[in-house]
Amino acid sequence: MPRPQDAESAYTKATKSELARDFDSAFRLYIKAAELFLHLSRSAPATDQDRSHWKKSASKALDRAERIRQVSEKSRLSPSSASGQSEAATKLTPVGVDYFSPEQQSYVLKKGSNINGAVFPLWHEPVLLLRIQPRLSSLQSKYEAIWRNEVENLLTEDPPIFPQDISQNIVTDCSVCASISSCIEHDRRFKSNLAKSVLHASTTIESQSGITYDLRLLLNGGWRRVRIDGLLPHHAISGVPLCLTCKSSDPGQHKEPKTIISWPSILEKGYMALMGGYDFPGSFSVLTGWIPEQISIKSSNFESERTWTRILDGFINGKCMFTFGTGTRSGIQWKNKDLLSTHSYAVIDVREDGNGRFVTILDSWAHSESIDVALRERPNLLEMPWLDALDIFEGIYLNWDPQIWSSSLDYHALWRARMDKKACFHQIRAKLERTGTDPEEIWVLLTRHIKDTKRPGEFIACKVQVEDDESGCSVVCDQRQLSHKVRSSAGSFTTKTKILPLNQSASVSILAICEDLTEDIGFDVTIYAPKHLKFTWEKDIPKFPFTKMLEDSLTSKNSGGNHTYPTFMINPQYHLRVTPYKRVEARAAKRTTLLVETSKDLPVQVMICWSQGERINEPAQKSIAATSGSYTHGLARLTTQLAPGDYSIIISTFEPYQTGPFALTVNSFASFDVTPIPQEGAGMYRRTVKGIWDASSAAGAPSFNRYFQNPIYELNLALQSQILIRLQLLRPSSSIGLNVTVYPASVDNITSTKHVATSGPYDDPITGVVTSLTSLPKGRYWVVPSTYNPGIQTGFQLIVFSTLASIELVPKRL
Repeated sequence: MPRPQDAESAYTKATKSELARDFDSAFRLYIKAAELFLHLSRSAPATDQDRSHWKKSASKALDRAERIRQVSEKSRLSPSSASGQSEAATKLTPVGVDYFSPEQQSYVLKKGSNINGAVFPLWHEPVLLLRIQPRLSSLQSKYEAIWRNEVENLLTEDPPIFPQDISQNIVTDCSVCASISSCIEHDRRFKSNLAKSVLHASTTIESQSGITYDLRLLLNGGWRRVRIDGLLPHHAISGVPLCLTCKSSDPGQHKEPKTIISWPSILEKGYMALMGGYDFPGSFSVLTGWIPEQISIKSSNFESERTWTRILDGFINGKCMFTFGTGTRSGIQWKNKDLLSTHSYAVIDVREDGNGRFVTILDSWAHSESIDVALRERPNLLEMPWLDALDIFEGIYLNWDPQIWSSSLDYHALWRARMDKKACFHQIRAKLERTGTDPEEIWVLLTRHIKDTKRPGEFIACKVQVEDDESGCSVVCDQRQLSHKVRSSAGSFTTKTKILPLNQSASVSILAICEDLTEDIGFDVTIYAPKHLKFTWEKDIPKFPFTKMLEDSLTSKNSGGNHTYPTFMINPQYHLRVTPYKRVEARAAKRTTLLVETSKDLPVQVMICWSQGERINEPAQKSIAATSGSYTHGLARLTTQLAPGDYSIIISTFEPYQTGPFALTVNSFASFDVTPIPQEGAGMYRRTVKGIWDASSAAGAPSFNRYFQNPIYELNLALQSQILIRLQLLRPSSSIGLNVTVYPASVDNITSTKHVATSGPYDDPITGVVTSLTSLPKGRYWVVPSTYNPGIQTGFQLIVFSTLASIELVPKRL
């Protein structure tokens, strides 16, 4: 927090620099002084007189900076300066925004106070705050709800309550209800008081409404103050409450609840006031400040065993609370119990014993259209086997105690909406120092701020890469994983990244992305680290002097999928030529990044291979210079050190024929050129013939002495032509060696040594084998496809590229 004397000192130094004709320093110091004065006027506890003084001082400092800028501009444009000032004296260094400064961080948090047209100040701010009355939901309005004050002082001691004492009536805030129930169970087990500790007595008394309450809730980067009264919505005629209800009872006795507990209802109201009304869903992290994590049960990457182990250990140790969520399908049942679609269910017990694995699920929804009957019903407890839960539900919504991490590092910033409607990017880097040698894991939480809860949330993405400081390259931590998700339409996204024991010093690069942005919006990034890792923000990141962006599209003709598909070879490829910037740096490797941006639904990867700039059919592991790692939706990024030379860049989607536009951006500290590599056979005519090796024609290689019993195709060329022939299996296999060879048909006694074109030694790439581009004179030729081992009965295809528009390729007559 800056002090008034800091701002005054900066202004005084600026004045002295201006008098000394050091205009560059004066300009920078005036800007700094203005920022400090503005920050003080916005956030410091002070009198109105002080605030007015600081605003005037900020305006004065900005005015002096603008005058210096104008003088500098005139001096630069005029042939000679009338005042005799030197060029050095009037040249100003641009003043960049220090996004990490306390003033800038505070500005983002301050901007995040405006939610749904109301102001919710940070908890520590001494702001005069009016109480907020949340908007009623459509169902509450249907029952003509009225506000009624039946609440005594909530902060007195209450009888113990249990999760099953919470009932959700007509309000569709299942996530809030489930969150409060889970917090109550956590308090019962660990005396944590997570939910009720949110409530605080307000410092003001409003006579008509009784006591007012302040709720401390986490939203938009900070703990915020929500002030409400004790009024709750009730049915206008019957007087029954039309909100979350809590009636304490002894769970061991099967009788009607007896004691009404109001604080959960007030907690629900406060959350709804923050979110604009009673028809908003809800979240754990707003109530507790715990770290959210969402797991899709139906995802191909879901790991049941690992997930159970994490949940069981976290739950019994009080470090994890979670809920289950159903999907959109209707008619969900378990043992004749109806479950609602798109609904959140609290989990209040997790256990594993000799009978198996079980979760206790709380169904707080009152299954009755009658309000009176609903209020008399007790919530259901479902003792559900773990495997049944995985079959019924679609999502697991976990929240982790941040205290499990030894340290955390926060950052707040704004995404600026772009005129071209493209995704907004914001990159930051953190320096990593480690004291241990074991592999560690960090979590990075990206959270989008909320301005209007009625608007659909924009897609956000977080790409985290570890960069080895010694090699200057990004580190791929899990090469076995082909694809994983980095994008979400939810308000937050947690990315887990392994830190391998490579070097004691590394950097973590974080790319925060927001799509479909129509106005500026804030966001938060938090790094959670174990005790052996220490992070600090890198405030000065050198800018790349060389950059180039290419826009292209993935189509049905060039989207070949990942490297396990034979069509991988048709993916978009680019020739990257890196040249030394200076003669003395002829072989020096320079830091280079590649970034691929595409639509949020496309999983992409970018790879760079050592080459001569040619198209790569199937990259061998030793030919790969760098890769972005597993396929990620919407973007792929890599960082590496490249020496001067030629490389091939390959962009691919996870599955073949996934289409959409993309942009490739190359940044480097070395000069370079990047151009598209034409497809195989580009500019040539294509002819495809399919065949089969059967019991009589699967003759194998020449060494088995039946080579010319393989299928033979006669190629007729009416004129001289350039020919390129590829042989592929119809059912690709990496264990079948292939060869295709072309012989002149005029040879009377054909032998395997008198060929005119060949694919070379037998090889087994999944993309097949191909001859070199060969110029053949007019005439007839025999094309022989073969496997190395005889007896392999399978289908194949020959793809012939020719500079002739019409060629004849038919099976040879026996």
